[in-house]
Formats: sequence, structure tokens, C-alpha cells
Amino acid sequence: MGKLVGLELCNFKSYKGKTQVGFGTAAFTSIIGPNGSGKSNMMDAISFVLGVRSNQLRSRNIKSLIYRGRINDEDDIEGGNDMDSNDENDIDSDNEIDNDSQNDDNQAYVIAIYEKDNKDILNLKRSINGNGSSSFSVNGVNVSVNQYLQILKEENILIKAKNFLVFQGDVEKVASQSPLDLTNMIENISGSINLKKQYETLRDEKEKCHDETSLKNSLRRNLKDDIKKLKLKCLESDQFVEKTKKLENLMITKYLSKLDYNERIGVKLNRDLNEKNEVLDDISNSLEIKMNEYKDFVQTQSDEHMSIKNYETKIENDESNLKSLKVSLIPLESEALQLKEKSDEFEERIKRLELESDEQLKVVQDNENILNKLNDAFKLFQESNMEENDDDENDENKTSSFSSNIELLTEYNELRNKFLSIAGNLEFEVNDLNEDKFTLNNKIDSLSSNQLLINARVNDLKSQKSIYQTKINQLENQLKSKQSSIKNFRKELNSLDSLRSSIKEKEYALNEELKAVLLRLNEINAVQRENKREKKLRETCSILKKLFPNVRGLLNDICKPKQKKYSVALAAILGKNFDSIIVDTLSTATECIEYMKEQRLGVASFIPLNTIKIQPLDSNLRNLSESAKPIIDVITYPSEFERVIQYVCGNSLVCDTIEIATSLRWGRNINVKLVTLDGALIHKSGLMTGGGIENFNTKWDKSELGSLNERKEELKLKIFEIHSKIPDDVKDRVLNDEINKLESQVPEINKNIDEMERKLRDLDTELEFENKVLNENDEAINNVKEEINEIDTKLESLNNELSVNQNKIYKSFCEKYSFKNIKEYEINYSSRVIKEANENSKFVKEIQRQENKLKFETERLDDYKLHIEKLVEDKNNYYESWKEVLQKVNELQSKIQSLQTELDQTKEKYKKLNEKAKKLLSKTTDMETIINNLKSEIKQTKKEINNIEEELESLKLKKKNLLVDAKMENVKIPLRSGSLDNLPLIDDNIEQDELSQEWDDLFNRLDINYSKLDDEYQEKCKLRIEQLSEELASIHPDIHAREHLEDAQEKFRQVESDFNEAKLAEKEIVEKFEKIRDERQDLFMKAFNHVSNNIDEVYKELTQSRSSPLGGSAYLTLEDEEEPFSYGIKYHIMPPLKRFRDMENLSGGEKTIGALALLFAIHSFHPSPFFVLDEVDAALDNANVDKIANYITKHRGPNFQFIVISLKNMLFERSDSLVGIYRDQNVNSSKILTLDLRGYAETV
Repeated sequence: MGKLVGLELCNFKSYKGKTQVGFGTAAFTSIIGPNGSGKSNMMDAISFVLGVRSNQLRSRNIKSLIYRGRINDEDDIEGGNDMDSNDENDIDSDNEIDNDSQNDDNQAYVIAIYEKDNKDILNLKRSINGNGSSSFSVNGVNVSVNQYLQILKEENILIKAKNFLVFQGDVEKVASQSPLDLTNMIENISGSINLKKQYETLRDEKEKCHDETSLKNSLRRNLKDDIKKLKLKCLESDQFVEKTKKLENLMITKYLSKLDYNERIGVKLNRDLNEKNEVLDDISNSLEIKMNEYKDFVQTQSDEHMSIKNYETKIENDESNLKSLKVSLIPLESEALQLKEKSDEFEERIKRLELESDEQLKVVQDNENILNKLNDAFKLFQESNMEENDDDENDENKTSSFSSNIELLTEYNELRNKFLSIAGNLEFEVNDLNEDKFTLNNKIDSLSSNQLLINARVNDLKSQKSIYQTKINQLENQLKSKQSSIKNFRKELNSLDSLRSSIKEKEYALNEELKAVLLRLNEINAVQRENKREKKLRETCSILKKLFPNVRGLLNDICKPKQKKYSVALAAILGKNFDSIIVDTLSTATECIEYMKEQRLGVASFIPLNTIKIQPLDSNLRNLSESAKPIIDVITYPSEFERVIQYVCGNSLVCDTIEIATSLRWGRNINVKLVTLDGALIHKSGLMTGGGIENFNTKWDKSELGSLNERKEELKLKIFEIHSKIPDDVKDRVLNDEINKLESQVPEINKNIDEMERKLRDLDTELEFENKVLNENDEAINNVKEEINEIDTKLESLNNELSVNQNKIYKSFCEKYSFKNIKEYEINYSSRVIKEANENSKFVKEIQRQENKLKFETERLDDYKLHIEKLVEDKNNYYESWKEVLQKVNELQSKIQSLQTELDQTKEKYKKLNEKAKKLLSKTTDMETIINNLKSEIKQTKKEINNIEEELESLKLKKKNLLVDAKMENVKIPLRSGSLDNLPLIDDNIEQDELSQEWDDLFNRLDINYSKLDDEYQEKCKLRIEQLSEELASIHPDIHAREHLEDAQEKFRQVESDFNEAKLAEKEIVEKFEKIRDERQDLFMKAFNHVSNNIDEVYKELTQSRSSPLGGSAYLTLEDEEEPFSYGIKYHIMPPLKRFRDMENLSGGEKTIGALALLFAIHSFHPSPFFVLDEVDAALDNANVDKIANYITKHRGPNFQFIVISLKNMLFERSDSLVGIYRDQNVNSSKILTLDLRGYAETV
């Protein structure tokens, strides 16, 4: 594979002018430099020249990639993520740029020098000009975008898959990506993404074709069904026409009988109308008297109600104000508590710092004493030197004469040479031992100095330990305080809940009692309403019996229980049929229903005798038990209604008790309807029902109604009073907020305590280490001293031997010049000055070091004082704030107490006034009951009058309609006087009043002769008409059935043809879709299988260590194997010495290693010749960085080039070469340095 040899940048981002960088033959190159120097801009340059869109290069648009000086350059280094809309298609622009204008400030370019396998060089260039367009060229020849990308693709550099680079932050994205994002990565690297659009298009077409085929097939089946139905309708239409003709022949004879019946009903209704008007006048007079009495009493009562309302308003306002004040008090109390805690906390901190300040003062004083001692010693040393100099002044002339005596020097040198030839080796050995001793003394000084530093560090660690221990104590005190507050708040909250529960229990009991009272009132009212409904139903039934002779009456009037104890059981069996009206035929029921609709008489159910079907009674049921009888045996009824009684009762049994009923139903498996004497019912299905008919014989008790109303008002008042005592929810919310606030602070305090304890443990560890080092230093000093003692012993022996030789050789010389021995000459006149200078220098250095240390400790003491002053000031501020808030709390509590007293007094007055109102309410209820009864009677009477008048109008209209219908159908009505020739027909142009007057005149002149009415023939005719009407009513002919049949058959032929065409089209689309699906799946699975097979090996290699030589494990699983590209891929990891887990459950370092393993495994599918990584090690510790370095070092080579941007020396120090980037502030540009590390030893 090829490799990236180098880059050339011109005015790109932070690189001003031309900048060249060479990667050479290095297989592992690291790009390093400080933050802000332009490292990531180098990454952007590589990405840019290899075709990556500019919106992925930390730029607003493509023009912002051009160097623009300091402002723009700083933006580039920081990395803006904004993108201009003009930049979205910058990779697709193919505008050419004049090569002669490359150095223009408004243009920029990047050239990548790429060496192919065959050693051919490709100069890949991408340029930007000032108008925001870009161009591409290869070896100086301009090419299109597609040509440029194709050349890169031939070298296995895939732009869409980005298989050659990992941007900064991409590792974190990979680690946190969803299964669908991982699927998208595999699709890009496999190339199956290119088939996605075609796949989705064919899938939509396939679904569309399938829906169309299904629709055609459904339409085809529907048309088949329609054709069958239309054929039946044609047959039905023919039957309807035939029967209609028969009916028309029978209708003529019907009119005369209807007119006769209409006449008789009208006479009776006029008589009833006169009677009802007289009753209405009497009731109206009684109501007027009672209303006058009631108005006078209500006027007296209204004043009392107004006073009650005023008190209720005042109570409500006072309670609202009291609630508001209590809510305002809670945050003030909380604030006062917090301020007091803060003040106490600062007091503790001040005391602790004062103790630490005293300790620091002692340290400063100790250092001052040491400095004074050093100055005194130095002064004594200088004075001693001065005395020696004074003693030597007397010998100055002698020294001068010795120094200028050439003969003496010559003689000394000759003797010196002779001495060296005889005992020079001894002197050399003595000098070596002295040098060794000097070295060891220096070592002792060094160890002693180090020991002083370690002692200082130990003292510092002890001080820090004391500080951390104090902080832990403070945090533990805070924790105890918070937990105590939480406990108190919870206790207060529980007390509120207990109070609220107690009040709600009382309120619930009152509500239950109120509910019972309301139910009882409802029952009484229901009985009243039921009585009215029954009365109305009976009146309706009476009218129908007058109008229609075939109406036989109500079912509950026809049958009666033989004994009173069977009343409830009979009512339960009859059920919904209890109020049914019995008629002879279905047509009569239809006419009755039409009449009730016209007159708005309500609803009723009918049982036609000619339509019911019955089964004979099972005689064996009479012998089952003495306590169980057929219901039909315990009721009486006329024999003519036996069929209807058998129909509604059937084989039902009445049992004395529920135990007998259940024994028969489930013990002996008698599958009939069973009812008990108290109304409990067991249906054939096994369903049991009971109740609902307890009020069968209930009467309306007016005295009970009054007491119930009084009790209702009393209960409402008690509920209102007890409800007002329920604690407000605001207090709960405030307490819960405080608890949540404190509970949220507890974990943070625990965390801080753990952190302080961890630091304390670290300090103990470090203190232990320093003490260990201190002991080692003591041992080393003792060892060195022993070595010095050994040297001193040797020196003593050698010096004795040396002195013997010196006395022999220098004896005559010393006697000649009056020296005690040769050392007097050598010491006094050769090395004295040097020795004094060395001692003086040592004193100066030690004094300077001690002065610096004293200055440092003094500054620390000043810092303690400043800190204490600041804390005292803050503590005073908190204390003053606490006193101010406390004053506000006291004022607010005083207002609450005053308002509460006033509220209690108001409630007491309200209670007394309410008791007075209750007494008035009882009297009002009695008067209202009387008035309402009178109004109900008036309303009912008026309604009855209106019904009679409506019936009269209906009879008149019916007679008119009969005469009009007869005339229009040419039916000749026999008349005694008058004529139907001038019978007026309805005309829209004639006024209604005028037409009504004309009809009244006609009815007065007209006298119909009913003598020719044959009752026998009328009955036969009516039965035949009813029979034909019922038959025709069941037929619903469609006169256009044959036309619809022909249209349906034509549509079926067309739909059949469309269905076959749609089926063929669907087959073709399915074949194309399956082909593309298989091709896409093959590409996807090829990449997935490769990555899945390699991921475990890569992860093992990245996680191997001494503790886990086998490393971890990793594998990929598909969420769906049929269409893997449409669903997610799950990435599972088992870090070393841990169990398998998903990525989101791993630590930061484990996620990064797992993400890198996935990236390396994906890269291995279509490996690019080089791999550029931008700070992928940023989130890793040293151990994991070392593993990444091992992996890159192992896999680098001629066919795999790594270019890594890194700040971790453990990674870049193992690379083959370094590219250093730094910021040249003089020219405001990024600059480059390179270094080949292969020439240096790896250990270095």
C-alpha cells in the first residue's frame, strides 16, 4: 500500500504563507505541540485535501479556512462549529482557480504528497479562493470532484466512510453511539449505504403495489357480493309490485270506519275538557293565597341569609390572609436558621485558623532564632580571622622575605622533588583519602539538608492532616445538622398528614351520612316521579284504547298475584315487560307508536298477540319442591291472555329463599329463570341480580322529606366547618421543598467527607513514606560517618609514615630557616588564604538560605492574619443578617396570632347565626312543599287540558286527512247532507287561518251516513290490509336494482382485469426488491462478519496486561438478522477481570479502549494506507496510553502508516518521528519542526 510522504500548506487556517511538512519513511509519526499552537489545524489540512467537507473541519464556511490574521486565526485554533449554508455543498463545487494567484491573501491550498505502491508520486491539491469556491488537481492537472474522489478510492481512501482518520472527539462519539449509529458505520464502510436509496424506493413501490393488489382484490370480492345481493333485490322488487296492487284494492273500504271512530272519540274529549278547566280554576285560587303568605316570610329570611354570606366572606378572606402570612413565615424561619448556621460555622473556622496562626508564629520565631545564631557564628568566625591576621602582622616581614627568597624556594622545590620520588605515593594516597573524606562530608551535608527538607515536609503534612481532620469534623457536624433538620421536618410533615387524615376520616363519615340522606331523598323523589310516569302511562293507554279498539290494556293490569307475598317476585319476573301495552296485531302497535310520536306522549313498549311465540309449560317443574312453584301458577289473569302470560313468564320458578333457588339451579341443574320472594333473580345464563324493586310498594312520606332536608343542610354545614380545618397544602409543599433541598445536600456532604477522608489517607501514606525516607537518611548518615572514621584511621597511619619521611628529607631545610616542620611552611604560607575564603562562603550561603525561609514563613503568617480578618468580617455580616430576619419572624408571628384570634371570634358568631337560619329553613321547607304541590297539580292539569286540546285538533286533522285522501283516491263517502265536491285541498298560497275557517264551515254542513257500514266486512278488510301491510313493511324494494346489477357486472369485469395486471406488476417489483435486498445484505454482512471476527482479537491486544495476560473480550450482535442494515448492532465488552456489559455501563477509560478497538477493527475491513488519529488518548490514563502505543508500534509498517496528534509523552516518545508545532507570535502563524527518532536509542 502507499503512504503519505508530506504536506504543503499555503495560507490555511493558522499557517501563514507556505508551510511544508515531511513524514518521510516513518511508519509512526506523532504531531505534538502546546494547546493553541495549531495541531488540530494540521489534522484539518489533511482532512481538507483528502476531500472532507469543510463543515466537518471546525469552520463556519469554506472561506473561513483561509488565513486571516490574529482574529480569524484564533477562531481556527479554538475550533468554531458554526456552518454557513453556502458551505454545505463546497465539496461539490468544481470552480477552477488560477494557479498564478496562489499566493494571494484571499486564496489558500493544501497539497498532499502521496507515494503509491509502485513508487509513483501523486500531488493531490485542493484550493480555496476568496469567493468561497474550491478546485481540485492531481499532479498539476485540474480534475472534477468525482474524478478526485475516484483516484482516492482507488487507493482505498474512502471519504464517506472516513476510514483514514479519527477526529478529536470521535472516540467519545463512538463510545456513546446508539446501535443504529453503529449500523450506519458498517453500512458506510461496506458500501451497502449506496444501495439504501434504491432499496427504500423499491420497498415503497413493493408496498404500494401490494396495497393496490389487495385493494383490487377486495373490490373484486365486494362486487361479487353486490351482484348476488342485486339479484335478490330484483326478485324482491317483483313481489312488492304484485302485493301493492292487492293492497290498493282493499284501502277504499277503510275510510268510512275510521271516520266513524273519529267522531265518537271527539264527543268524549270535549266533555273531559270542560271538567278539567273547572278543576284548574279551583287550584289556581288556592295557589295565589299560599304564594302571598310565602313572600312575606321569605322577605324576613333574606336578611338572615345576607348576614351569613357576609360572615362567610369575612372568614374566607381572614383564612386566606392567615394562610398567606404562614407561608411567608416559613422561608423567613428557614433563612434565619441558615444564617445562624453560617455564623456558627464561621466562628468555628476563625477559632481553627487562630490556632493555626499561633503555630505558624512559633515557626517564624524558631526560624528567627536560627538566623540569629547563624549571624552570631559568622561574626565570631570573622573576629577569629581578624585576630589571626593581627598575630601574623608581626611575621609579615618574615613571610615577605621567605616569599622573595629565591634560594629558599629553589631549595624547597629540590627537596620537594626528592620527597615525591621517595614518598610521593604516600602523599597521593593521603590526598585521595582526603578527597574521599571531603566527598563523604559533602554527602553528609546533602543528606542533612535533605533531612531538613523532609522534616519540613513532615511538619507540613501533619499541618494539612490537622486541617483535613478539622474539615471532616465540620462536615460531619453539618451532616448531623442536616439530618436532624430533615428528621424534624418529616416529623412536622407526618403530624400534618395525621391531622389531615383525622379530619378526612370525619369528613368521610359526614359525607357518607349525607350520601345516605341524598339517596333517601332521591328514592322518595323517584317514587314521586314513578307515580307520575305510571299515571301518564295509564292515561296514554286509555287514549289508545279509545282510538284503537285492538288495544287490550297494560300487562300489570291484566295479571295479579294470588297472594301479596308474590308481588315482588312477579315484578322481578315481568321486568321490562311490567308496563308493556298488550295489542292484538303488529299493525295496531305501529299505529299506536305513530300516534304517540305525533302527540308527543312519551315512550311505551307493546306486545302484539299475533307475533309472540310460546312454548308449553314443563309440567315436571310443579313437582320439584314444595318451596318452588312455576310463577304462572301464583298469578291470576283472564283466559284470553294466557298466551301473553306464558310468553312473559315462560318456565320461570318462584322460590321461597335464595338457598332453594341456588340449590335448584346449580345443585339439580334446573336451567330455568328462578326468582325469590324478595326479588333476587337467577337468569338462565347463571347471572344473579337482586334489588332495584325494594320500592315497589313505597309511598311518599312528606313528613320524612322535611326532616331529611333539615339533616342535609346540617350535614353540609358540618362538612364546611370541618373542611376549613384541613391544613393547607402549601405548608406541605414548603416542608417537602426543604426536605428535598436538605436531602440533595446530604449526598454532596457525604461525598466531601469521603473526599476529605481519602485525602487524609493519602496524607497518612505520604507521611509514612516520608518517615521511612527519614529513617533511611539517618541510616545513610551513620554509614557515611563510619566510612569517614575508617578513612581517618587510615589517614592517621599514613600521616605518621609521611611525617617520618618529611622529617628525614626536610630536617636540614627546617633547621636552616627556623621552621618547626615543613607543614608550618606549607600551611602558613600556601593554603591559609584559600581556607578562610571557603569558610566565609559557607556562612554567607547558609545565612541567605535561612533568610529566605524566614521570609516565606512570615508571609504565611500574614496570610493567616488576613484570612482571619476576612472571616471575622463575614461572620459579623451573617450575625447582623440573622438578627434582622429574626426580628421579621417575630413581627410576622405576632400578626398571625392576632389574625387567628379575630378569625376564631368571627367563626363563633357565624355558627350562632347559622343555627338560627336552620330553624327558619324548616318553616320555609314546609311552605315550599305546599306551594310546589299546588304548582305540580296546576302543571299536571294544564298538561291534561293541552293533551285533550291536542287530541281534538288531531282528530279534526285526521278527519280532514281522511276526507282529502278519500277524494284524491276517488272514494265516495256516503252523506246525509252536504257535499265533498267543494272539499278544499292544501295550497301554499292560502293562509292557515283562512283554510281552518273553511274546514270548520265544511264540517258543520257535512253529515256522514254510517248506516251502510258493514261491521263484518270492515273487520275482514282490516285484517287483510294489516296482513298485506306487514308483508310490504318487511320488503324494501329497489326499483333501480336491475340497472345497478348491469353496472356492477361491468365493473366486476374491469376490476378483474385490473387485479390481474396489478398482481403481475407486484411480482416484478418484488423480484427487483429481493435482488437489491440480497445484494445490500451481502455487502453489509461481508463487512459485519469481518469486523465481528476481528473485534475480539483487537480488543484482547489492547487490554492485555500483567494481571490479565489474555486481555478482555468483545463481540458484536445483530438486533435483526433478516434485515440487519435496518436495525441496530449491539457492541458488548468484557473488560479484563470483569463481566460482559454494554458500552454505556463502562467507565470512561474502558469506553475509550472499547471504541478504539471498534475503530481499528472497522479500519481493517478496507484499510487505508494511512490512519490519522487526533488526540484519541486524551481521556486515557498512562496504562491505557501505553497499551495504545504498543498496538500502534506493533502494527505500524510499510503497509500501515500512523499519524497521531497527541499530548501524552508515553505515546509520542515511541513514534518513529515527531512533527512539532509551535506558535510564532512575531508573525502570528503556526510553525513546524521535525525530528527523526529512529537514530536515537530507545532507552533514551
